[in-house]
Amino acid sequence: MLFVYILVVSFIVVITFFYLSSLVNNIVYNVPQVSTFNSDLNILKSVFDKYELEWKSIADLWSWRWKMLRLFEKEYKMNSTWFEIDLSNVLLSRITSKFLKLKNKSFRKNYFKADLKNFDYIYTYLFPCLMEKVEKKIWSDCKKWTIIFVNAFKFEKHEPIEVFQKNWKDKIFVYEI
Repeated sequence: MLFVYILVVSFIVVITFFYLSSLVNNIVYNVPQVSTFNSDLNILKSVFDKYELEWKSIADLWSWRWKMLRLFEKEYKMNSTWFEIDLSNVLLSRITSKFLKLKNKSFRKNYFKADLKNFDYIYTYLFPCLMEKVEKKIWSDCKKWTIIFVNAFKFEKHEPIEVFQKNWKDKIFVYEI
């Protein structure tokens, strides 16, 4: 019984640590995090199916959880890299990837300082408060013909080449450099 108690308390402590760590990072970077929902994954699959993604490289810019990495690698055999500032999320991603035998890479690095020029595709799901800065970073760093998938919130200065909309709230914007 003591073992079960210790296990439960340990689990609660670890979960609390991860969420407090995320909260602190949100405050430090002044950025709310957005989680990718299953409804997002369904519409993303329909979008990705239109593109030749297999064996390409994709950068996931700070979309909080690693659902997208699993989707990119398992469904599309992509070389995926995730840039995240939250150490707890990166650690969880690495543990999950090892457990699921995935080869994606997770970096504890602010993507504003990351080199994005070697990626074929970019995926991002961020709140509007960051979109202008992200748009500037992507258009200044990425190579010509890079495809950008933006979940929910569109860029201000560039027009998407395609918009996929399942209902009033689920939208994916596709851009090309």
